[in-house]
Amino acid sequence: MLSGQELARSGITAAHDCGSKALETSERLVERAQAKDANAFAALIAQYERTALALAYSVTGNATVAADVVQDSFLRAWQRIGDLEDRSRFGGWLCRIVRNLAMDAIRRGPRPAEPLEDNLALPATPKDSDPESELDRRETSQRVGQALDGLDELTRSAVVLRYYEDLSSKQIGELLELSPAAVDMRLSRARSQLREILTEAGDSLTGTGGTREYGAA
Repeated sequence: MLSGQELARSGITAAHDCGSKALETSERLVERAQAKDANAFAALIAQYERTALALAYSVTGNATVAADVVQDSFLRAWQRIGDLEDRSRFGGWLCRIVRNLAMDAIRRGPRPAEPLEDNLALPATPKDSDPESELDRRETSQRVGQALDGLDELTRSAVVLRYYEDLSSKQIGELLELSPAAVDMRLSRARSQLREILTEAGDSLTGTGGTREYGAA
């Protein structure tokens, strides 16, 4: 999310009429944002922030860097939204900005891996879970993150958007500029790779202990 200082600098304020905003289509919000309606852009931020964070993290592997990338991406999108001709393509346009800035961050120098923890970790820990279960969950989350690092950037992005954001192949394709068939192919290959990597690490892909079933389509 943009910081308070940058929001103020951009003239963007949080929208208070969230109920009515939810009824508006993204295209209408983009149209209003292009007319420099800051509240409309704030509503777009609310719609795409988590997906943008997932995408930035899939590229950088570092939670702090990913958060910075998302902040910079929304600021750049606000500055350049007038250049977007097809309002229905806002999501893909924004994701291109996110991926480009994430790649720029990587080129500036490697950063140590840093998980997103509560933002993009495994499903939330049950309230009645014991410390040992929580430790197993965190270890599994770390292994999943390490396994994801073994995938190429585009495939890793597709995996994160599917299994952490629950997007369809069509939605992922629109964001990554791939056909649904190409997305499915990458996901299928990724599942095989992840199974192999996690099995070698002594982990299970059956969902035990809260692990997401990566074999599911």
